[in-house]
Amino acid sequence: MIAPNGMESSAVTLGPAGPSWRARFRTAQQPADKPVRPRVALVDDQEELHSFLNDLGSLGHFQLGRSCYSGAEALKRLLEDPPDVAIMDIRLPDMSGLDCTSKLSAILPDLPIIVLTGFPDSRTFFCSLMEGAKGFLVKPIIAEELVAAIKGVLKGEFAMSKQVIPYLIQLVRQVGQVTQDNLLSRREEEILACLFEGMQDKEISTALGIGTATVHTHMARLFEKLGAHSRREIIAKYLALP
Repeated sequence: MIAPNGMESSAVTLGPAGPSWRARFRTAQQPADKPVRPRVALVDDQEELHSFLNDLGSLGHFQLGRSCYSGAEALKRLLEDPPDVAIMDIRLPDMSGLDCTSKLSAILPDLPIIVLTGFPDSRTFFCSLMEGAKGFLVKPIIAEELVAAIKGVLKGEFAMSKQVIPYLIQLVRQVGQVTQDNLLSRREEEILACLFEGMQDKEISTALGIGTATVHTHMARLFEKLGAHSRREIIAKYLALP
């Protein structure tokens, strides 16, 4: 159960929030115009979350696409009818949400996936990035935060709950400790930051205003200084993952 979090009257927590939450929810501000609404799919085994997103979509921010209750269902239905955004719970009945994210990202690399969890930790956060997630949100979440995250990933941004900021600080400190005798250049630091935001080479190129060949050159030097050969290896090295 996800309890109400005492937000303002227009805020709604993701999950049941008492008998008045739907009434409060329907009074939330409607979009000023009516653009083409993105299709959002939810992969979660909790029925109340599907109901919540359906109600939220009814406000006009987005339309609810395929509803999936397991990883296997998501891998079948989302491939048949790809949405514009997918929201992926970490704990699924048949597989890890991380495994499902990895498989979907490999087949649908342009699909933004927002990972959702009620039990955040640094390993889950960074593994989500490395598996291709474009967002990491922590329950309980209010409607405004979810809508903003969906809009953000559709614009190519990374959506992140404030609860995971300490994990980024932790990473920066760890990188600083192991590179103190082999300092990274400013550009290498920028590319490293892009890597930990889950960006691919073309996205890094666009974000930094440099060519993909230049990205590859800087990345090769970065990996050499960090003693790594891949993005996954960087994550594993600094978080001591198996």
